[in-house]
Order: sequence, then structure tokens, then C-alpha cells
Amino acid sequence: MKLRKFLVAALVLLSAGNAVAQQIPQLPVDKDVKIGKLDNGLTYYIRHNSFPEHVASFYIAQKVGSINEEEDQRGLAHLLEHLAFNGSDHFPGNSLQEYLQSIGVEYGRNLNAGTGVERTVYYFTDVPTTRITAVDSCMLILKDWSHGITLTQEAINSERDVVHNEYRMMMVGQQRMIERSLPALYPGSKYGVRMPIGLMSVIDGCAPETLRAYYRKWYRPDNQAVIVVGDVDVNHIEEQIKTLFKDVKVPADAAKVIPEAVPDNNEAIIVVDKDKEQQLDLALMFMKHDAFPDSLKNTVAYFANKYMSTLTAMMLNDRFTEKAQEPDCPFLQAMGGDGDYLFASTKQAFSLQTLAKQGQMKEALAATLRETKRARDFGFTGTEYSRAKENFMSSMEKIYTNRDKMKNEQFTTQYVDHFISNEPIPSVENEYQLYQQLSAMIPVEVINQYVKELISETDTNFVALVMMKEVDGATYPTTDELAAMVKGVRAEQLTAYVDNVKQEPLMAQLPNAGKIKSTKENTLLGYKELTLSNGAKVVLKKTDFKDDEIQFYAQGKGGIYAYDLKKDLQELRLFNELSSTTGLGNFSSTELDKALAGKKASVRRWAERYHHGLQGNTTPKDMETLMQLIHLNLTAINKDQKAFETSRNFFSSYLDNQSKDANMVYRDSINSTLFNGDKLYILPKSAEINSINYDRMVEILQQMFYGRAKDMTFYFVGNIDEATILPLIEQYIASLPIDKKAVKLVNKQSDYATGEKVNIFDKEMENPQSQAQEYWQYECPNSLRNNVIRDIASRMLEMDYNRVIREQMSAAYSVGASSSSSPKVDGKTMVNYITAVAMLNPEKAEAAVAYFDKGFKGVIDNPSTEDLQKVKEILLKQADVNAKTNNYWLDIISDYMEKGIDFHTDYKSAISSVDGNAVSDFLKNTVLKGNGHFKIVMNGVK
Repeated sequence: MKLRKFLVAALVLLSAGNAVAQQIPQLPVDKDVKIGKLDNGLTYYIRHNSFPEHVASFYIAQKVGSINEEEDQRGLAHLLEHLAFNGSDHFPGNSLQEYLQSIGVEYGRNLNAGTGVERTVYYFTDVPTTRITAVDSCMLILKDWSHGITLTQEAINSERDVVHNEYRMMMVGQQRMIERSLPALYPGSKYGVRMPIGLMSVIDGCAPETLRAYYRKWYRPDNQAVIVVGDVDVNHIEEQIKTLFKDVKVPADAAKVIPEAVPDNNEAIIVVDKDKEQQLDLALMFMKHDAFPDSLKNTVAYFANKYMSTLTAMMLNDRFTEKAQEPDCPFLQAMGGDGDYLFASTKQAFSLQTLAKQGQMKEALAATLRETKRARDFGFTGTEYSRAKENFMSSMEKIYTNRDKMKNEQFTTQYVDHFISNEPIPSVENEYQLYQQLSAMIPVEVINQYVKELISETDTNFVALVMMKEVDGATYPTTDELAAMVKGVRAEQLTAYVDNVKQEPLMAQLPNAGKIKSTKENTLLGYKELTLSNGAKVVLKKTDFKDDEIQFYAQGKGGIYAYDLKKDLQELRLFNELSSTTGLGNFSSTELDKALAGKKASVRRWAERYHHGLQGNTTPKDMETLMQLIHLNLTAINKDQKAFETSRNFFSSYLDNQSKDANMVYRDSINSTLFNGDKLYILPKSAEINSINYDRMVEILQQMFYGRAKDMTFYFVGNIDEATILPLIEQYIASLPIDKKAVKLVNKQSDYATGEKVNIFDKEMENPQSQAQEYWQYECPNSLRNNVIRDIASRMLEMDYNRVIREQMSAAYSVGASSSSSPKVDGKTMVNYITAVAMLNPEKAEAAVAYFDKGFKGVIDNPSTEDLQKVKEILLKQADVNAKTNNYWLDIISDYMEKGIDFHTDYKSAISSVDGNAVSDFLKNTVLKGNGHFKIVMNGVK
């Protein structure tokens, strides 16, 4: 009781601000992170973490972003971030990327940066640390980013077009509306005119000295933090930081980072906008309030606030999900939660987001506000709060249990937030214990009082942004109509929410257990294979990567091609997206979610051409719940018409305007080319989605999954206790009924296009951008070596394309190459692709696309020894990182069981054995002599 009273009092004290900070106890910072500050103000965070072994992550964070720009600098913070990769004191030109790739750091995946409104962060992750010289070189990169970016005229000029390409990619319907609306949403504040992408006129016209002035002014040690987490010597890293950064001076008259205020608004701010490229009618509503003081964040009061805010959002969003399944509900989805007001940390807001059904925006907003008001007027029920607590504490328990197996990025992101915004960083143990105390001591009555403070009932600080798709003949709500609607909902007399909970077990009656007939052990890959009395196979692999994780996968024969694609086309096109809209046993999908409160167990169905199955995960303590879900998915699928209608309405609305969405048009063009126009691979129209027969879909599900245990293999990888899991396997999997009829494939014909195909077309866009993909298709036996060479070859192509198309030609923001494969009906022959892909400047698209072929032939004629070695280093390093995850072993073992190929044991030696001649020969004599070559180019035009 004393703690409860203290927490309530602490929350009340927050209104007094910093004056009472000393009255609220501070939480201890995690002792395993070394935090220091140099005399010049540079902050550093260093932590030794050996999961996974022999790698580390390196970050440098700046407390500055686009908000620090002057009017004639809009976009320079972002341009500067780009140029950090294009030349520095110790790494001229593109040698920084080249060096990091040479030690196994993959560009894009492991090496990147981001510019925000209030922060700019650079990083490279999964850096091999076995060579101290490599670690020291990485520290030198951080030093260069801090104050050694060269910003040459040549580099600036070449990067202007790259930023333009990013602008074209970003500025589609919704983003354009947000940018247009920001001045109204932030009246009198720089937040309204400081989107990080900036103004292209500034990007084009800025002189090098203007950019250098921004760099010198803001990139200073007192605004920066160096963060290193991983398998490193903490003392050595600290000495390197002191040596490299100690002599950097901060001018006596250095500009201060001054928080930008967000003014309050006495009258409601309502903005309505529309755009032809918008896909869904979306509305955001905000109830602004003061931000939690930084000085109080490392206190019990802050965690109490986070706890109550999180649980409020969980309970309200559960209500929204349930409401959306009512046939007459005007919104497709709605959600709410408390946080920063858009991207301003100096003002927070309780925010609501609504996706409206077509033509029902005003009604959707009213319904969203009505449910929010209902929560404010009557609060939440004890059963809602109990479920939310169970789910929240279950998530916290999972983090706590896995506290010794946390990856580097779980720490680095915390330290960035601690430096930028003073987010607390207690140990996992302390945080878990605190939330245990809070969940025990804060009753639902306190939550309900908190909700009354969080959800306002006046126009003061109320803001709404409505973004709609522009359609001929459509009508749109006016700001006056929406303002009147808001006031009308506030005046309504509502009734309290009733929480309908089904109080019964998942399975009222357990099935008759079967038996484990035999056990085989595979010592090479370290798993056991069980054969059950009903013919099913189960594979078990125990690992110690995560103490609280078990991954599950099941695969059987059949899949989509076991059905008539003409008769059942509509039911099969969105099969994976809509097949989850069912209940299990005696539970609807909503009832099932409530019944699983506090459980970490989930199962989803999937289907592809020739196979189908289940996938999920759990924790050791919830293993029986997972087993029951598996059994029910294979024996007791039932219809949930409400859930189906909700999902169907969402997809129907989303795809209704697909002809205006360039990405959707392009995706359809690709699939139409690759699969000869087969409708199975083309996005359905809204009318086709609305014609889906739900009864037939459920019938297909039941046919596909019922009685098929003998055709399936069930895989469990993770922290498995055999004494616990073996009886559960007999109870829930060996007991599954079997159907002796063999699965027959109705469709055996090839659906792949062959030959030469070129599909080039124009697409009208507000901000024209071209997209291009070129495919080289070939067939070959599925083998370890073929897969390794294909992967190496595509990565070498990507390095070359990036170097030429992005860096030299400045023709693309994003360019690359990839490889993929899928089995033919015989399961032994693979249809493979090597694919070049780029998002392009329309004025440079023709030359860039021409280089796809030129670069391909260049790798054949003269494969780069340096690029080959870089790819090998990346793959060898990543192999060790991947091998410490349960999902990796799930893939390895299932590939071995299903395809007879071991992609693990000799993987590293297969990589090492590949030389330039092997890559050249593979591309020339296997890929180029394949059975398909396709080029799909969409040229953006105004």
C-alpha cells in the first residue's frame, strides 16, 4: 500500500517539475556499461558482450539533426550524412566502404546512417573483432565521422543527384500530405518546416562552404557520443577514444543546442488533405500535453508512467480490434497510444490513428473518438487489466530470461536514446523487478484515473490530420464538419464496455495419446528424428542461444497446386493473408486472443506451390499451449466471419486505388512478365477480393491440414527439455488423425516464363522516378556449391553496380543485385534468378539500365579479386553470426530433411573454394545459357 501511494504521489509531483526531482529516488545505471566523458564533452559508452562472439557494433550519435538547420540550410543535415561515406581524413573517396567490406561489413545491412529531426546516427555492426588492427581502424572511422569528413566539391556535386533520387522515392502520396500539413500542425515552430529530406533547391544550390559551416558548427564532441558494444576489450576501446578525441577543441563561443518549443493551441487544429497516390483514407488525432521532464526520467515515476501508458494502449487497442470486427464499424483499423507529438520530443501527445472504410471518414473518426471517450468515462475492466498485465509481464519475463543472450543492437539503441533524450538504462534485472512491483501495486483504479488525465475533452491542444485518397466524384469532409463531429461525440452519453471472456480451456478434452515408435540421432547436425505412431515425423534440436525461446516449423506435401487454380483462384490468391481469419476449437479469433493472455505461444498457417504447413514459437513454460495450438490447427479450424470480413475489407480498400500506386503497378508488371500473366501472381482487384467465398476458403483449409500428419515433419529448435516435450509430442502430435489418401497435385505445368522478354512502360507520377529490374533465369540441380556461387556472384554484381550506377553515375538512390530460387515440381531441380534492381533518376535511367548488362559481362570477363575477397569475408563472418540463432538451424535442418542437402557442415569450405574463374564460368556457362532473360522498366513521367 505504501508503494502504491508513493507512485500516485510521485505522478502528481511531476507537475511541479525539476524542483522536486531530488525527492524521487534515482534508479541505478546498468553497471555493465562503462560511461565516460572527456574534458571536451565527448560522451562514450562501452560494453563487453560476447553474444554473438567475435563481433562488435560501432556507433557515433549526434544530438543534432534537421531542426538545427537555418532556412537556407534545409536538407544539409541529410546531405552531410550522405557525404560521410564519400571521403574523410583517413578514408578518401569511397575507401571507407571498401575497407569495411574487406573485413566483412556488409554495406546497407551492417553499414548505414540515419538523419532525424533531432538526431543523426552513424553505425556499422557485426564487425569482426579477432584482429585488433581492424578494431582500431573502426575507431578511426568514428573519429573521421566526428570531425574529419572532407566535404570536397566533387563529392558534394556527385551526391546531389543521389539525394534527389531519395526524395523521389520518399515523396509519394502520404508523405507529400504530411509535409504540406506540417506548418499548420506546428504553427510558429521550426518543426513545421524541418523535414530531414529538406528542400531540393537548397541541395542543388548550396556552396561547399555552407555545408562545411553546418558541419563545423554542430558536429562537436559536446554534441556527440561514441558507442561500442561487442566482443571487445573495454579498456582498450576507452584508451583509443581518449587518444583519438582528447585533442579536439570546442570553441568557447560554440552554439548551444536549444530545444525547439511546440506552442499550445487554444482552438482545435484540423487539416484535411487528399492525394491521387494515397492508398487508404487515414486520420491522425492528437491530444497534446507537456513532455515528461528529462530530469525525472531515471526515476520510479517515469517507469510508472511508462507502465500505465503502455497498458492503456494495449487495452484500448484490443477494444479497437474487437470493434473493427463488427459489420457496421466504419473503420478498418484504429489504434492509440502516448508518445512524442509526431517527431517533436519537446511536446508529447496521446495519439489516435484511424483507417476509414471508403466514404466513411467522418463516421470512422467519430467511432474512434467514441471508444476513446468510453474508456475515459468508465475506465477499463478488471479482466481487461489482468490480461494486459499478463501480456506485458510475459514480454518482460522473456527479456529477463534471455538477459545473458542479448545481441549488441539491443544495447546500442538504448545507449543512443540515453545520450540523445536521457532515456534510462537500468540493468534488465532492475527493470524487471521494478515492473514486477509496479504491476502488483498499481490497481486498475489508478490506471483509470490516469486515463482521465491522458485523454482530454476540450479543443485545447487537440490536433487532427486527415489524409485521403483523391478519387473522381468523391466527397470529402470539411474542417467545420469534423470540428462539429468532435464536439458532438464529446457530448454523447455512452454505456460502459462489457468484456466478454470465454472461461474455458483451449481444449476441453485431450486427445488419446499416440506413441513415439522410433528415434534416430543425427550427430553431424546435432538433432533427433522421431517417428510417431501415426506416421508423422518430429525433429528436435536443443540449443542454448536463447534461454526463453523455442522456434517451431512444420511442412507437408500439397500446397496451393493441389487445387484447381481456375475454380478456386480468388480463394488462393490471398490465401496466406486471409487464412488466419478463423477461430480454433470453440474460440473465435478474438476469444482466442483473450484466452492466450500471458502466454508466449503462436502458430500461423502458410502455403506455397507444392507445400504447406505451420510456423510459430514459444517459451519452455508455454510449450503445452503451443502443442495445443498445433493440434487445433490440424483438427479444429472453424469459421470466424467477423474476422474474415474485417481482413477482406482492409485488402479491398487497400487495393482499390492500386492503379495510382507506382509500386503496385510495377510489382504487377514484374509478376506478369515472370509468370506469363498468371493471375495467381497478380494483385487482385477490389471486386475480386469481395467475391472470395469464405466457406470455400475454410473448406480448403480443412482439406489441406486435416488428416495430413503422416505427410508432415514437425521441427522444434531451441531450449528444449526432452523430459517435458516428449510426452507432449505423444499427446498432441502422435494423436493427430491421418487420412490414407495421397495428396495429388492438380497443377503440374510450369508457370515460369521463358525466353527473352522486355517490358518497358511509362507511369504518371507526381514525383517521377524510374524503376528497373533485370532477371537472368536458369535451372540447375540444387546443391551447396551452386547456391554458394550464385550468392557470391550476385553480391559481386551488387558491389559493381553500387560503385558505378550509384556512386559514379549518381543515377540511383538504391541499386543492387540479389539471387533467389524455388523448386520445380520434382523438388530436385531449382528455378533460379540473379536479379539486378534499381530505383532511378528518369533522366539517367537508360544509361543505368544499359549498365546492368555491361556490369554483368564485366564480372564474367574480369571478376574483381578484391570484390570476391570482400564477399567471402562478409559471408564467412555472417555464417558465424547466423549460427547462433534458432531460426538458422530451423532452416538448415528442414533443408536437410526435405531436400537432402547440408548447407552447414561444408558451407565455409565451399565459400573458400570459390575463385574468380568459378564465378566467371558460372555466370557465362550456367546463368547466361539459362532459359529466361527478362527486363522490366517503369519510366516515371509527369
